[in-house]
Amino acid sequence: MPKHSRDQETKVIRLKDYRQEEPQPQTSGEPPEEMSQPLAQYEYEEEASQEEYTRNRERRQLPRAVYHISLALLAVVIGLSLWVNREYLTWDHMKEWARLQLKGPNAGDGYPVGITGADVYEGNFLSAGGSVLVLSNTAFTSVNGDGKEEFSLRHSLNRPVLQAAGGKYLLYNRGSTGYLLVSGGRVAVEAVSGEDIICGSAAPNGKYALGLEGSHGASKLEVYMPDGSLQYEYPFANDYITAIALNHDGSFGAVCTVCSEKGEMVSRLTVLDFTQTDPVAQYETRDNLLLAASWGENGVIYSVGDGAMLSATSPDYQFTEVSYQGRQLTAFALSAGRAFLSISAYEHAGDSALLIYNGAEAYNEANPVRIDRDTRIEALSVSGGVVGMLAGGDVIFCDYVTGMELGRADAGPDAKSIALSSESRAYVLGVSEIRTVSANGKEADAPSSPQPEPSSVD
Repeated sequence: MPKHSRDQETKVIRLKDYRQEEPQPQTSGEPPEEMSQPLAQYEYEEEASQEEYTRNRERRQLPRAVYHISLALLAVVIGLSLWVNREYLTWDHMKEWARLQLKGPNAGDGYPVGITGADVYEGNFLSAGGSVLVLSNTAFTSVNGDGKEEFSLRHSLNRPVLQAAGGKYLLYNRGSTGYLLVSGGRVAVEAVSGEDIICGSAAPNGKYALGLEGSHGASKLEVYMPDGSLQYEYPFANDYITAIALNHDGSFGAVCTVCSEKGEMVSRLTVLDFTQTDPVAQYETRDNLLLAASWGENGVIYSVGDGAMLSATSPDYQFTEVSYQGRQLTAFALSAGRAFLSISAYEHAGDSALLIYNGAEAYNEANPVRIDRDTRIEALSVSGGVVGMLAGGDVIFCDYVTGMELGRADAGPDAKSIALSSESRAYVLGVSEIRTVSANGKEADAPSSPQPEPSSVD
């Protein structure tokens, strides 16, 4: 900013000396001479001396030697760092570093991924939250969409069975007494039952139920709180429990049993309120072994048998029985408030039909939705509005409302089961590895974000 010259004398300016009278109107149209001249003038220095500015700038600059020494020290530090880490400066390590920078610490090496353990039953393979969960004969493992292991829990169950509900996983030893409840990748409950375990079920809030063997064909239901304390028990004096389903908060249960009456097989589905001693409802079906059950969040109860399916809605519990008309059940899944049943007229091969029942609506010509295949359907999985089928060596993606095929991919010759992680991506269980495929027929890329809807496989 310009400054007043120090040599200039101080001058007092009085406003009254420059105050002018009101200008009188002029006839000529020209302003008076006094109005065209400035009333006061100031004189400023333009800027500081150029030489003084140059001297100040030179004083602020560091000597060149300082720059040279700094560069030399930096080169020494870099050289020492490279020497100390020379064993890690390989192409593989550099690729791993680049992958971590791009994808973050949760990224894995991709698929295929080897299975921890030797044997995995088809029902012990499912997807939840975009990850795949595998229960083998030695470990319960979760692997995310990038192929990175999230957790792996060792167990000693020789006949392990996996039941899942809302992030809670019940692992039990069928025909023996050991079981675990897993939540958040850790063991919440580890215990031993009083009798051998027949079957079990879990609720999303952590409650779980076990069907235990009794003597002479009898059995007993035991229901536990999330901390492992016993809440409820119900004895079946003459019936053998085959399947259990809990509702969303574990306050009710549907129990499937079987017995023999005069040489005829009789199965029953019993609905229990865990605050009452007597059953709420019961339905009986003959020559139909009930294999599995589910209680959906929409209140629909399903029970899948080898000859017919049962369904009812709570709280009226009016059951409907749908016969397979002598055809064989090849695969099924209970998910999204629906029952997905694959039936075939042939026992070991031939074409099959996928029937999709919505128990919340009346059964008619449009319900169930029917999808016919010219090959045998071996496994089913559901995610969002899509059902995936393992049939003829392919994974086939279909819209389960319209029945329209959305895409397919080669599953591989050793494919045993599938688990959909999204509507367009599936995990494939092979003999010794897990692979991924997508609906466009290519190997699937990792999802950008996990999908909340779990997949159910039976």
